[in-house]
Amino acid sequence: MTEGFGAAFFAMRAIFGPPLTLAFRLKTHGRDRLPRTGAAILASNHASFLDPIFIGLRARRPVRFLVSREFYADRRLHALLRWCGTIPVGGGAGMIRSFRRCAEVVEHGGLLGIFPEGGITRDGAMRPFRAGAAVLALKTGVPVVPIHVAGTFEALPRSAKWPRLVPVTLRVGEPIPVVARRDPPDGEIASLTETIRSAIAALAAEAG
Repeated sequence: MTEGFGAAFFAMRAIFGPPLTLAFRLKTHGRDRLPRTGAAILASNHASFLDPIFIGLRARRPVRFLVSREFYADRRLHALLRWCGTIPVGGGAGMIRSFRRCAEVVEHGGLLGIFPEGGITRDGAMRPFRAGAAVLALKTGVPVVPIHVAGTFEALPRSAKWPRLVPVTLRVGEPIPVVARRDPPDGEIASLTETIRSAIAALAAEAG
């Protein structure tokens, strides 16, 4: 994790954190479950482009989020995404490079943000989970922290151009411990993927 990214993270949180917290009446349940030290994967539902912003605001440390490579192809977003320390994913051989960068983040004790749905929901319902978060967790042996973000779909669905100022709530679940496996079998990957999804679904149920 570069020094420049860390400085950018804290600067953005200091500047935008207070007004966004007030504007969206941001609340967080279980914030103490976000690890203050050590590596972890933060796995969340994905209802809006606002999700990584609010998760980043509530994390006490910089978070490196995975972002679809298609957004990196947009010249309007490319520089901003790089400045925010995001990691592009998708696209053949690029997957190996992305995995190595993710492994470097956790090997250095950092936080990695992943949206296992692989994209933003179009109807507000949680989509099926892809296996990437589980594979990374199993190969690196770092815990997975389930997070559910409520309100961002109503605030800024994918089809909207401007956000609505509605309440947003984050719920953080108990970290899911993971034992490192050099070559995890498919069944173990599928089981952990379902465990992560069930944990986030349980947080969603708490939100009503």
